[in-house]
Amino acid sequence: MNNINHKLAQAALPPLQAAGRVTHCFADGSLMVECEGRGWHCRRAASCLIAPASGDSVLIAGAADKAWLLAVLERADEGSAELSLPGDLHIRSAGELSLSGATLKVEAQQGDCHIGEMNYSGDKLSAWVSLTRMVGKRAESVWQTVTQVSQNLFRHTRNTEQVRAGQVDIRADDYARLHAHNTVITSKAITKVDSEQIHMG
Repeated sequence: MNNINHKLAQAALPPLQAAGRVTHCFADGSLMVECEGRGWHCRRAASCLIAPASGDSVLIAGAADKAWLLAVLERADEGSAELSLPGDLHIRSAGELSLSGATLKVEAQQGDCHIGEMNYSGDKLSAWVSLTRMVGKRAESVWQTVTQVSQNLFRHTRNTEQVRAGQVDIRADDYARLHAHNTVITSKAITKVDSEQIHMG
């Protein structure tokens, strides 16, 4: 190989390490980076978690006759950044893991969450679901006001159900029925039954 061919072969090799600018992003994940006056077809290194975009300033390096994009040095659009990986991602911390931001959005086709003990505090909580199932040994809730509206309500208590209230007002627009093997109705002062017809027995 003469000196000219040797220089051409050397010139075709990617630089050991240099800064460049992304000019194009391909569908297979590879990128075209303009560096040192020419374009380099680069693959994104596994350590580069931020997905590069066109116009970003990046760091590329050559290894085994291949060009690799190592890191994003400066983004063309500072408004947003995307962490992108082709496979699964596991984040593990021996201590505390914190997420903080003005807005938090989580989107997935299916989710599974297991926390030994969880505390939630906030000013407002809203949920829109088609079906809700909750199974547990004990449930406790304390509210200042509870409002419930439904088309049908079914409640089944196998043993004892107790209601303690200052006043109880039950109203049915059409039909009301109270049935038991033994029924006891007591009052301290007045017991009043008022109707157009009263059938006893």
